[in-house]
Amino acid sequence: MTTAPTPDEIRRALWENRSAPNGLLRNARGEELVAAAEASGDRDLLRAALFGLIQAYEYSTERGKMMVPFARLMREWDDDPSAFDAHDTHTFHWLFKWVSSGMLTLPEMPLATMEKWLAEMEYRYRTAGHSERAVRQAEFELADHVGDSARAAAAFAAWTAAERDSMANCHACELNDQGMYRMDQGDDEGALATWAPVLDGSTSCMEEPHRVLAHSLLPLVRTGRPDEARAHHLRGYRMAKGNESLLASVGKHIEFCALTGNEARGLELLAEHAAHLDTEGNPWTRLQLCGGTLVLLRRLVALGLAGQPAVPYGGRPHTVGELHDALDTFTASLAAAFDLRNGNDTVSSGLRRRLEAAPLTGRLPLGVGTARPVVRPAPVSEAAADEDVTALAARARELRATGHPGATALWERAGAVLERTGEEPDRLLALELREQHALAAGRAGADDARARFEDVAAGYRAVGEEGRAALNDLRIVYAALEAGEAPEEVLRLFDAAAAAAGALGPAHPERTRRIATAALTRAKLAVVLTSTEDEGGHEEAHARLDAALAAFAGEYADVPDVCDLVADAEQTRADRAWQTGDPESADSLYASAARRCAEAGRPWDAAGPLARRAQLRMAFGRPGEAEEFAREALVLGAELVDGEQLGRIRLTLAEAVLAQDGREGEAAEHALEAAHWFDEAGQSAGPGAYARLTLAQAYAGAGRAAEAAEVLESALPALTGHGEDTAVRARDTLARCLRDLGDHRGAAEQYLLAADVAKGWDDDRPHAQAATLAAESLAAAGMGGEAVAAYRRAIELWQAVGEAVPLARALRSLAWLHVRDDDSATARTLMEEALAAVADGDEPPHLLERARTWTQTAELLLDGVGGEESEEDGTEDGAVTRSAADAAGVRREALALLDLAVPAFAALGEAVLDERVRCAVRAAWTESELDLGGEAAGRVRALMADIAAMGEEVAGVYLPRLERTLGHLTP
Repeated sequence: MTTAPTPDEIRRALWENRSAPNGLLRNARGEELVAAAEASGDRDLLRAALFGLIQAYEYSTERGKMMVPFARLMREWDDDPSAFDAHDTHTFHWLFKWVSSGMLTLPEMPLATMEKWLAEMEYRYRTAGHSERAVRQAEFELADHVGDSARAAAAFAAWTAAERDSMANCHACELNDQGMYRMDQGDDEGALATWAPVLDGSTSCMEEPHRVLAHSLLPLVRTGRPDEARAHHLRGYRMAKGNESLLASVGKHIEFCALTGNEARGLELLAEHAAHLDTEGNPWTRLQLCGGTLVLLRRLVALGLAGQPAVPYGGRPHTVGELHDALDTFTASLAAAFDLRNGNDTVSSGLRRRLEAAPLTGRLPLGVGTARPVVRPAPVSEAAADEDVTALAARARELRATGHPGATALWERAGAVLERTGEEPDRLLALELREQHALAAGRAGADDARARFEDVAAGYRAVGEEGRAALNDLRIVYAALEAGEAPEEVLRLFDAAAAAAGALGPAHPERTRRIATAALTRAKLAVVLTSTEDEGGHEEAHARLDAALAAFAGEYADVPDVCDLVADAEQTRADRAWQTGDPESADSLYASAARRCAEAGRPWDAAGPLARRAQLRMAFGRPGEAEEFAREALVLGAELVDGEQLGRIRLTLAEAVLAQDGREGEAAEHALEAAHWFDEAGQSAGPGAYARLTLAQAYAGAGRAAEAAEVLESALPALTGHGEDTAVRARDTLARCLRDLGDHRGAAEQYLLAADVAKGWDDDRPHAQAATLAAESLAAAGMGGEAVAAYRRAIELWQAVGEAVPLARALRSLAWLHVRDDDSATARTLMEEALAAVADGDEPPHLLERARTWTQTAELLLDGVGGEESEEDGTEDGAVTRSAADAAGVRREALALLDLAVPAFAALGEAVLDERVRCAVRAAWTESELDLGGEAAGRVRALMADIAAMGEEVAGVYLPRLERTLGHLTP
């Protein structure tokens, strides 16, 4: 038999439950505590338990349950209002608003009951002397919900005109509702203006700006502010996810993804909240969540993806189509229940408008990666049937002849026209379209790429197009090489391709280019097919490659038709020169390659070597020059269509801009664009993940930690496969963001994971740094034992690598943890070890750490003394005298340490002036406590004289404070 809890135990449990996560467990615990409080017979305790339970219900999916405990509170009030203190009286009246709004969310609650409740609320507020503002807001909410527009407008006007008093909702919540009303009236700009104080942080509360960020998403896109919409999504979803009371906001974020071309992101958000689709909870909240989900599912069905897997529902897996049908039926029935209660179709028609909304944009890049991208069917233009296939093919051939990247799109358009019209192409066009399919297969690494190119080559020969056939012969070689076929087979295929090129007649317009292409291929194959594992053999092979490429460039340097091939050879040589430590030659070759392409009227081909020149400048710490080359690449590559090429140029530019102070916002724009292009190229997990790391670093540098964390968490699984250095950098960046967001436990986890990766490196400093930062985060999270262990590990590592400054800092931090545990003796020992670590050397870093250690040791001593000596330690006069004498001795010891620190700070100049001032003031107060008032005042005056000589700006910061300190020291 269990013992009933005591009133003190119940009070402690109530306090603990107030800080528990919102949800069913908190609610259940609240119900248990109400029962326990009632059994105790303590009426004050029962009221506290009822207040706690109502609050738990309010911030969960069980808002409708709050009316039962509130009815009990009303009986308590009506029986004896004097039993409620001022705080409970205020809370009691405040809860009327929660109950009023909660009734709206329950379709089984009759309108008459809600009207009666509103009248009761008005009577109670008037009796208590409160303004009508909260009552009129409650009336507005009721009228707006049931579709009584005239009454809603009148109540809105009365609400906003009434005086704000202690019963008015918080300003942020009021602005949320006012903005929603304006948005529902079709006034997006007015809504955004109303929400501005919430969005800019001027006003906030427990659930704001969380809800306003979600509401603002679609209005921002509709009013042409997509960048703000993106930022609000990344920041707002992080606030809302996992919070039961904000499931309606989660539905808004899912809807936003559906209408901005981010269906894959929407599915991921849905997966994180799928359990709430079919769990019993607040009906209105479920309607809002399921409504946003249906917008996403309808969009996926429209894209032809009904058969794709969605999320489980009702205990079993569902496809997109199945889940759509199930939720469509459920939401329709739930909306109908509200309509039946309200006596009109306001809720159903609102749901219908929401579901019928058209996409707002083709694709709004969000910067986040997705684990399961949505594969969209290839779009077919409705206007394609009206285009002239002959004209499209002719233009495509013109662009192909110049190597223009736009040729591919024209071939695709021609194919789309033929597909829609059912028209049969002539033999040549059919071959050209098959060639495009073969190229796509080759780019994708398809198993049948070689067979496709062989088919195309044979077809061209059959129609007398020997030049196109010879080109596809060379493509067969590369397809075989990609497929991993034996070197002998690759060489056999190459010999056949080279012979076909050489067999072209002397007057053939493509003869020179085909022979040159074969020669370039021969040079590259020589090193690719080198099978030796001996390093010297590889070096010799690469030397032969360089010589062959140089000879090729020399032979064809003045041939106009092959400038891009010469540039290709030069860029390959440049890459090799960079890798072998010859950056000057590399830069010269990149420059030559870019110049050749630009002068030959092929600017798109110049973008690649220019981007490489930018990367070379970044490697040597010259971001300004890197930016110039990257921007030139962006301009010359304006007609590029390949996602990978565009992504790499943008990423290079982003890195160059990010490396320059104060330009994080601009860097984020380029990194976001880079991530988008890599996604389009199907490389989200490769360079796309690295672009997101750059984006996150830019966001973090701009103070946008929430956006940075959201982006980085989406890319982290891919980044851990990019090598240990990238993994550590990604985890370090994420940890810093989490720390800025107050999630110290999460930050500690990332630092510990980074430390685990770095522990095997030859250089132990990154390991030591990660361990130190993990210890700091563990300490901030209140995990003292784990923090002590992490600090001790970091101290061992710093000692091993001989880094005195971080060692001293770690020792001091560990000392303060021991102070927290009332172990001053160990703390003092650690301070002495910290001082010993930096005792040698007059370098500024060592001197600074000595000054800090002296100061903190003095603080440790003085904190142990306290403000006044106590006489409770003994009754004998001698005992009291000894206690005072001991305290004075400690103060003198601390003062001696501060006297060492002050001149050290002074020697380090204005960079540490703030620390110098704090140290000197602490010394002055210590002198005052030792009855050395004259010395204390003299110290402060001397400091003021020094600061006055530093100029008006510095003096204006410090002298007013020091004047006040001096006034307190010399009353």
